[in-house]
Amino acid sequence: MNSHPHGEHFFRRVLRATLPLLIWIVQFAFGYGLATAQCTPVGLRPGGPDRLLIAGVSLAAFVACALLAWHACTVLRRHGRGAGLLDRAAFLVALLSLVAIAWGAVPLLLVSGCA
Repeated sequence: MNSHPHGEHFFRRVLRATLPLLIWIVQFAFGYGLATAQCTPVGLRPGGPDRLLIAGVSLAAFVACALLAWHACTVLRRHGRGAGLLDRAAFLVALLSLVAIAWGAVPLLLVSGCA
């Protein structure tokens, strides 16, 4: 059975374009999940959510998406006008994820306690 030559790397190419969104989803779920867990009556933590841990995870996610954006930018520069839709989408999704990570982390880092 012969496989289609373009279908061999389909999932790898789709992952390259969606990996920044997956990183953002994990960062968002971790940050807000941790804040929720630490602010429940059973898990009440004096001083509110662990902002240092949330900041560390958010910074790691931001750096990972920045590296993916840089890689996508180099791919776009290398291909020039011949860059495909997936190459352009990978770059734009990485930029969008950078904004989403910053936008989602700032409120968590500004919370000083559980109310």
